Amino acid sequence: MRRTDPKTTQRGIVLVIVVITIAILSTIVIDFIYSTRVSYEISVNSSSDVQARHIAKSGVRVVRGVLRKKTPEDLSLLQGMLAQAISSENGADGWKLSITSFPIGEGNISLQVVDERSKVNLNALVDQRSGRVDFQVRTQLNELFRFLGVETEKADLFVASLVNWLDGAAPGSGNDQAPDGAGGNYYTRLDNPYYIKDGPLDSVEEIRMIEGMDKDFFFKVKDYLTVYPEDKKVNFSTASKTVIMATIKAAGVSVNERQNDPREIKDSVVGRMADEIIIRRSTKRVISASETNKILKGVDSALKISSGISGVVLKGGKSDVYTAVSTGIVGEQIPVTRQVQAVIRKNLKKKNSYPTVASWRER
Repeated sequence: MRRTDPKTTQRGIVLVIVVITIAILSTIVIDFIYSTRVSYEISVNSSSDVQARHIAKSGVRVVRGVLRKKTPEDLSLLQGMLAQAISSENGADGWKLSITSFPIGEGNISLQVVDERSKVNLNALVDQRSGRVDFQVRTQLNELFRFLGVETEKADLFVASLVNWLDGAAPGSGNDQAPDGAGGNYYTRLDNPYYIKDGPLDSVEEIRMIEGMDKDFFFKVKDYLTVYPEDKKVNFSTASKTVIMATIKAAGVSVNERQNDPREIKDSVVGRMADEIIIRRSTKRVISASETNKILKGVDSALKISSGISGVVLKGGKSDVYTAVSTGIVGEQIPVTRQVQAVIRKNLKKKNSYPTVASWRER
């Protein structure tokens, strides 16, 4: 029998230990290198994130600064490189100002500004002091949804449910006053129950909680609706053709249902009126309520809705509330993007007053 040399055995054991040790150390070194690389990338991304966020915020500050003395439309009058980046349109789809990409520091900014007065105000449907329904706004909403191709039954259910969502127990009015809409009891009996608002909407997205509003309905109408103006008046200087048509239809209706003697205006006539307004503002930027009446009379001199127009159209044609969507982008291969969406309110009565922020969202 062959005898094993103790020294050879010891050398073999040492070799195994060395191999295992090298393997462990290699793993530790690789893990350390990986961790260092990850930490570096996190540090870089954190830095890019901060830069992108500040770039996005700077876009909102620019809009607020411009609004202090001017209107956003005046941005298109700027000269030089910035003017080349600005795109301002005001056709049948309404007014919108955009900066698609403009270099700032190590990143880029994109900016879009829209006029909240160019939309229909959902909160104006119910007067929060009296609790009464404004039938001009109700007509405006119904006509808007009809022009956008929403089914009548679905639209009627939502508008009635919206009345109940907005109204509260105010003197002279009842709560959940629209019998055809969902009331407070409906929402508390759902599988995942919640309480009815009984007050104004905080955002357009909130209507997803209201009975009658589904996903398809929402995405069809959301860009034509707002909750931020303090009244129902629409700015015809910036509104889309669809909103203009719905608003003219509403002008033929009285605010109070009991006093209603509606003046029916054919869709074809309303369409021509809206087209004339859009044509006029291509050369005259501000379309006031009085200018609107002149245009409407030019299309149909027999139509008597001047008082109705004064109730639903912004008198001076200059808005006081805008939404700015500012996006900061840093990096090329794997860009870091941060966005700020701010609703900016301007006080038209106080000249050169700094605009306030009514809503601020970051993502």
